[in-house]
Amino acid sequence: MPVLRRTALRRTALAVTLALTVTAGAACSGGSESSSGDAPDGWTTVTDERITVQHPSDWASEPPSGEPWTHRFVGDGMEMQVAGSFSDDETASFALSKLDLPAMVELDGYDGGGATAIEVEGADSALRSDFTYEVDGTPMKGVWLIAGQWPNPGTAVVTITGERLDDAVIEHVVDTMTFNRRTS
Repeated sequence: MPVLRRTALRRTALAVTLALTVTAGAACSGGSESSSGDAPDGWTTVTDERITVQHPSDWASEPPSGEPWTHRFVGDGMEMQVAGSFSDDETASFALSKLDLPAMVELDGYDGGGATAIEVEGADSALRSDFTYEVDGTPMKGVWLIAGQWPNPGTAVVTITGERLDDAVIEHVVDTMTFNRRTS
């Protein structure tokens, strides 16, 4: 990956992280990564606290950009970060407000595209929210995939960002997300 694009991705990660840490305050914890079992060829399964998700196997694992993220994968000009224990909110929409509001202040040219309901196995509520912003004048795209449960409230977030986003990758991630319910 060219140095300029890698630098832009790191700046993107930093900008999104700054926006999230304003109000998130979620606890960080580890998870596991596995390419065996239920993942189809070319995909790797990651379980992080409340969320199990897949990413392309050829994406590089890199250190997350900071709280609340616990996993980060980079490839094909995109970046995916996972926060398996994002918040103790009651619904995905409450968690979205903890992402959207700080992004309005912290990300240059931020434009949230609203939210649409998605189906995530195990979740009581789940949303997809697409957004755009700029890094050093370069237009960027992003998507937040948020899942949550009730009555034992908790949410998890997956974010995918880059100068361009591959819809097939996003659709696969959404289709294979599983929310791991907690009982207390």
